Amino acid sequence: MRFLPALALGFSVLSTTTVHAEGTAACAAEAAILAFSDAVLADREKLPRLKARGFGAEAGYLKIRYGGLSMDDAATLAHGLRDAGVRDAIDLAGAIDATRGGYDALKVSDPVEFNGLISTLRAILQAGDEEKLFTAIAGLPPERRTSLLGSIVPAVVDWPDEEKAKLAASAGRHKLFYVQAGLAATQRDPNAWPVFVAGFADQSMIPDLTRMWSWAPALVGRPALPRIPLPDAGMQAQQKSLHTVTVAAAQEPERDFLMTYVNQTGSIPPAEKAAQAVMADIEAGRIKSGGLLNTAWLTAYRVLRENEADPTVVDGTLESIDVHMRAVGDVSVRDVIDRVIAIDTLTPYLTGKSADLPDMPKDISAKFQGKWPLWTELAALLKSSPLAPFAKDEVKAPIVAELLFAAGDIARLADFVLTVEPPEMKLALATDFAMRLDRTCASYTHHPAEALMLSGQPIFRFDPAK
Repeated sequence: MRFLPALALGFSVLSTTTVHAEGTAACAAEAAILAFSDAVLADREKLPRLKARGFGAEAGYLKIRYGGLSMDDAATLAHGLRDAGVRDAIDLAGAIDATRGGYDALKVSDPVEFNGLISTLRAILQAGDEEKLFTAIAGLPPERRTSLLGSIVPAVVDWPDEEKAKLAASAGRHKLFYVQAGLAATQRDPNAWPVFVAGFADQSMIPDLTRMWSWAPALVGRPALPRIPLPDAGMQAQQKSLHTVTVAAAQEPERDFLMTYVNQTGSIPPAEKAAQAVMADIEAGRIKSGGLLNTAWLTAYRVLRENEADPTVVDGTLESIDVHMRAVGDVSVRDVIDRVIAIDTLTPYLTGKSADLPDMPKDISAKFQGKWPLWTELAALLKSSPLAPFAKDEVKAPIVAELLFAAGDIARLADFVLTVEPPEMKLALATDFAMRLDRTCASYTHHPAEALMLSGQPIFRFDPAK
């Protein structure tokens, strides 16, 4: 998960010689991103082999993007990580290979090998090799296609309509109708779906295709497809409200919890209010889709709680939803929100906008109330004490790093994280903050509709320079 506390595409060929760090010249965090990435790549070898496999892909990607590595060097780095069994490195290596040489460069004997490799699939399609990919998929038995086909639409959700239409036509020629329909449903032109339906040869399939993709226009901020048969007025209103939640989830940065909340509670109206508030913040620029999730989650939580008949239902449900945070491991959504609230409350003090430490916020959980004194103590010490003693403390080190990030003190953050022990914590923090800092810079780790479609899965994009 990308935890955070403060937390129209062309098809020209990407340079095959160098991966440019375009758009990062004015980024103050670039040096820290590279320092963190270098540390992860160098120090992962100090961990036992199984633990070492959990680190390196994201750091390698950011090293490639911000370090301006040649494509040869990028491939060497990615292949080394892949061969070491590093999590997600197979997708990084695949994306680089496909960017350089298209489908044939991947040398796969079975396209099922692409299951879950959204970056590799995107690079194949960016290379213009959809015919080769679809031919290979079409040759699979239907039961072996399902997972693979489900990654196509998310991989290219940001493509312009004309390119989606061409890709849809290719999918249709290979009788991959699920993909064809999904690409029609996620075009921004409201006429794309009616045109697809009118021209589809087997009209008996349309109700099923509509049902499967009725929600998908949310990925590009459009209303849901009309259901077949049309439900009664009450059900239509409920579906419209649920679609609002889906649209907000598609626009949020990093991760979403509102959809899971609705699925667990069935409480749609309060979730719709929260979704509307999130979208208002996005439109006002207070939330950036390519940024961090802090503001989105704080807004969603507070509005959800204000509108739920029994606010304790919100806290109890969110406590039951598990998420994985790079810096602290598996926790609940409610735990994450506590940290977001704490950082939001302390930020004015940390940034010098307030001279006084704040009182304990009223909306932190009972579980976090016992931790609040430590957070305020460390916030005060940040301004007057050396940080080195905290670097070896497994409880205090992650909090100090959060506070430095919130303060915007990137140089001290980098210096501190790079001295943290044990090595596993150091690499977790370095990876986490490299990715967070990226989202204050070029946001290479962002992908449209990521909160809804990727659920924390990294994507490694090597798109043509615009």
